Amino acid sequence: MIVETRGLTKKFGRFEAVEDLDLRVPEGSVFALIGPNGAGKTTAIRLLMNILRADRGQAHVLGTPSHRLEPADFQRIGYVSESQKLPEALSLAHYFEYLSSLYPAWDRVLETQLCAQFELPSTRKVRHLSHGMRMKALLVAALAYRPKLLVLDEPLSGLDTLVRDEVVNGLLQQAADTTILISSHELAEIESFTTHVAFMQNGKLLLQEAIEDLQARFREVHVTLSAVKELPQPLPPGWLLPTINGHRLRFIATHYEGDGPLYQELARHFGAVKMECEPMSLRAIANALMQQHKRNSAT
Repeated sequence: MIVETRGLTKKFGRFEAVEDLDLRVPEGSVFALIGPNGAGKTTAIRLLMNILRADRGQAHVLGTPSHRLEPADFQRIGYVSESQKLPEALSLAHYFEYLSSLYPAWDRVLETQLCAQFELPSTRKVRHLSHGMRMKALLVAALAYRPKLLVLDEPLSGLDTLVRDEVVNGLLQQAADTTILISSHELAEIESFTTHVAFMQNGKLLLQEAIEDLQARFREVHVTLSAVKELPQPLPPGWLLPTINGHRLRFIATHYEGDGPLYQELARHFGAVKMECEPMSLRAIANALMQQHKRNSAT
């Protein structure tokens, strides 16, 4: 594993921002860390990058304990955060020239290619860059030395649609040999290239798996019943957000294994006469998990 944590915990006073986090990021993956605001994603990433120290647990990045990461280790790690600071007084050309002196593997040809691809004005001072250009500049700075691990904390936040597409395309073209750990709210944009996903809420990890496995087992199910029914109690395992209105039953199936077995179960126990199962996007799955957690918290 490129990144692995065990029982990783961070408190701020009495508040546990990250609680017993067991995360495993496979080499070569594009691993999306998702969840609502305040879920603990940014705190987890800062623990991995040795920006924060854990109160309990372990984290290894590229085989090294995160609290022991040294400058030599960061020669193999790229890090981009929406809150990252840039030297306002420097031009982009001077900024990249400065960085090239710090990274022996810095590729000036790749830097030039990325700047051209992102249409970055090399002579413009950083203080005059738009938010979108700043994020592009940070991405160039993280990719030009070809890191083994690229960590992106909300890199698409606040960007318009065109700039988001440019950033995503640049990322895909240049980071083919790099493991990517990305935290993002822009689930529609990252879904197309994500290989693995982990969902956090209230500091806890609720799931982590390959995205194709996640999407294979989630379905939005619409059922027509032969008679008016009430929701069964207790609910069948794996049902999320069930609603029933007369002859109509709707729920999210989280252990879907095919239309046939599910329909037989619904017909046998609930008098189903018709069923439709719809695949779900990553955003729809995340929304369902958040809504279910909110419903559980209210009861």
